[in-house]
Amino acid sequence: MLHPFLLSKKLYLFFLSLIAAMIFIQFTPERVICEESDNYIVSITSKNVSDHCEVRIKGAKPLVSTVYELPEPSRIIVDIADVKLGKESVDKVNNPLIKLKTSEIAGSKPSITRLEFTLPSPPAYTTRQDGNDIILDITSVNSSASSEDSKTILDATSASATLRDVKISSTKDSTIVQILADQPLPDVSHSSTDRNKEDPPQLLVDIGSLTAASSLMDEKKGAKSLAKIKTVQRGSGLRFILDSSHDEIFPFKILQIPNGIEIFIAEQAKQDQISNLIDQKKNIDKQLPDINPLDAKLSPKAKEQQMQDSFNFSGYNKERITVEFQKMDLHNVFNFLRQVSGANIVVDESVQGSLTLVLDDVPWDFALDIILNLKDLEKEERFNTLVIYPKGKGFQWPEQSKNNLSFEADSTLVQQETLLIQQQEKQSVEVVEAKEIMTKGREAEKREDFETAVRLYEQALEKWPNNVKISNKLAAIYLVQLRQNAKSLFFSKRTLQVDPANHSALLNAAIASANMQDTPQAEQYFKKCLNTAKPTKEALLSAAAFYEDRKKFNEAIAQLEKCDALYGLTLDSMIATARIYDKMGNRVQATERYKAILASGFQIPPDLSKYIKGRATLKSLQ
Repeated sequence: MLHPFLLSKKLYLFFLSLIAAMIFIQFTPERVICEESDNYIVSITSKNVSDHCEVRIKGAKPLVSTVYELPEPSRIIVDIADVKLGKESVDKVNNPLIKLKTSEIAGSKPSITRLEFTLPSPPAYTTRQDGNDIILDITSVNSSASSEDSKTILDATSASATLRDVKISSTKDSTIVQILADQPLPDVSHSSTDRNKEDPPQLLVDIGSLTAASSLMDEKKGAKSLAKIKTVQRGSGLRFILDSSHDEIFPFKILQIPNGIEIFIAEQAKQDQISNLIDQKKNIDKQLPDINPLDAKLSPKAKEQQMQDSFNFSGYNKERITVEFQKMDLHNVFNFLRQVSGANIVVDESVQGSLTLVLDDVPWDFALDIILNLKDLEKEERFNTLVIYPKGKGFQWPEQSKNNLSFEADSTLVQQETLLIQQQEKQSVEVVEAKEIMTKGREAEKREDFETAVRLYEQALEKWPNNVKISNKLAAIYLVQLRQNAKSLFFSKRTLQVDPANHSALLNAAIASANMQDTPQAEQYFKKCLNTAKPTKEALLSAAAFYEDRKKFNEAIAQLEKCDALYGLTLDSMIATARIYDKMGNRVQATERYKAILASGFQIPPDLSKYIKGRATLKSLQ
């Protein structure tokens, strides 16, 4: 039993603690956003100036951001690293055509706060840093529209739409599917699936806030590459399932049309001869931006195309090829690669089957690895000879027959060869475990589960810290797929610690630094990339885009001219050169470049051709 004095003392201390807690609660702010040392967004405000809207994102300290554009619906995304939203940060954007949504990206390191500005049409915009603030200048939004017009647009996009019809038409070169409603369809997304045991390859088009009568939900027969269309209810919207008639998904493009969307399917002619496999003038739609290609900003799709070409082939440095195999016998495929590579290729007689594959401007050894993975094959390489055989079968190189001839080998070469064999045979447990983890990472990457892929690659790098292929792979995925520039820069620096002249790492670091608005560091990395006798085409084009974005037009032109001198004229470099001369106000040079594009013989999409003709005519008249 407690003494009465001890009991009263404990009660006194309890009440004293309770009073202190009440005082703390009374004087603690209602919402603690972040500690004083953290950075946070003070406010997001906007003002309409003439024919554009200026959005100011105000930071307590300088904000480090990545700004890019996404289609369907048209959005400008601002990802800001290591920052929190202040209590009063989200003000209403003073423009009825712009909707703002804020979120935090779960699990990202560093932490990412995302600001998503949705617009009624693809925007033209610029960004700049103003002290602690980010200024987003959106010039394609008609801020002077009347309030009645704005109300109509907002009402139309917020109300549920009704499906009116699904039309299918076909010509020799294309199949067009029109999905028509009683109002515009802004909430459209799509994905595709490969063939499986039950279903063919499919294009899945999801449209939110869309309803339909049961008769319009019936399955419809397609045409040519499109086998059929099925419609199913999905939440508050509809999913349209387009089945392919072939073993692969058809080439397609989704366009917004008044009160609906149009799915354009390109019909491809079959090609059987090896001479037709390498077509240097491939369709360039995927290399062109979604917005006006002569604007200052490239679309994310165009940037991604450039960066993927630079970063996804870490470790592959052979001659680049463009191929299109349509159900070609595997032995003919390997014979083609033998002619391209100059290597001796021996194929096991049990290797059978055919292959359909389309690759554009890739190293031939990268194409070989893709074929091996698709067909469950393995390779052994020795003495400029590749042996191809089914996985699991194994292969033993023949031992040299004994004879009466003697041979005195160079002792240094023997020691080097012996050391190399010993190193291969005595791989550490960590390296073996790292290879197993990397295999799982590649599988996740193929599924486009990039978050899982980078987690596995990071585990592999911990066990094999000097493997620059792993750190380069991490830098590329973080930069291109996950758009986390700080992480990409971190792993690029990891590579450069091991290999200071690694070209892929330098280019990764340059673009990541540029995206983070660290211009001096980006310029330093670009200079190292270009400080070789023959810089890569990717480095020259990326550097030109970097200098153009910073209005250093003469430097940009110099890089493009060097690219043309080393690798020949390309449509990308010609468009960039014309665009820059246009920005510089050099009418004569711009007009000459526009006319050169039209006369180049490159395949130019009709809309782009029409725009260029207009610019060339306009410049000629001035």
